[in-house]
Amino acid sequence: MTLSELAERLGIPPRQIRFMIAEGILPPASRTGRSADGYDEAHVVKGLRYIALHRLGMKPGSIKVLMAFDDAVPVLQADGVELRVDPAVSPADLDVDMIVAAVRAALMAYTGRE
Repeated sequence: MTLSELAERLGIPPRQIRFMIAEGILPPASRTGRSADGYDEAHVVKGLRYIALHRLGMKPGSIKVLMAFDDAVPVLQADGVELRVDPAVSPADLDVDMIVAAVRAALMAYTGRE
C-alpha cells in the first residue's frame, strides 16, 4: 500500500507516519516511489499500537522502547521476570558473564537488596 493508503488506514496524516519511520517506530517502506510504496499489514499493526499507546499518554521515546520488546527473542521467563534478546545481536557476541552480573545488580536494586 502507498503512504496515503497507510495514512488513511491509521487515520493520521502522512507526515506523522514519516516521523514514526524517522524515529524507528515503523520500518521504512520496502519500495519507494510515487505510487509504489511498500507498506504492509505489519506497518498497520505497529502504527495502530503506537497510536493507542500515544493516546494513553505515553511519550514517543517510551513507546519506541516498549515496542522494541516485540521484536526481541524471549530467552527466559521465571517468577514474573522475562529476559529478552534483540534479534540483531549475534549470540556469539553476547558477554554472558557481564549480562548475568548486570541482571543480578538490576534485580537486587529493584528488590531493595543492594
